[in-house]
Amino acid sequence: MFRRAERAWTDFAEWCRGRGLKALPAHPWTVAVFARWCEPRLPAVQIARNLKAIARVHLLAGHPVPDRHPTVRRTLRAIEARQAGHRQGAALFRPEDFVPSDAPAPKRRSAAAEAPRRGRRVMPSCPKLTSRRPPRS
Repeated sequence: MFRRAERAWTDFAEWCRGRGLKALPAHPWTVAVFARWCEPRLPAVQIARNLKAIARVHLLAGHPVPDRHPTVRRTLRAIEARQAGHRQGAALFRPEDFVPSDAPAPKRRSAAAEAPRRGRRVMPSCPKLTSRRPPRS
């Protein structure tokens, strides 16, 4: 367990160093961005553990704990929600979008039925132009 936490801190410190950011004390925005960077690589549970390890190092060094900041918490919740949605699978199509092959083909309307009926008023596509009235005095 201790080695995982140590490895999480080492990964975070290297990630910060590579981007010119301070690892200790880390700004909450930096921790949130690191969590987003980890998202495609790690499950949400492991990202949360890594953030706890980063917080522990901050606590032992006497700095504010960044994982309690609202930005970091919102980011972690968003990561968990996205990964939960991926597990359930995205509903790209509704079941009624697929018609079985043995279903009868829909009936087509004739050209006469599609033509506008006489006597029915149709809205014009653009309004009539009207002359401008002179201002009343």
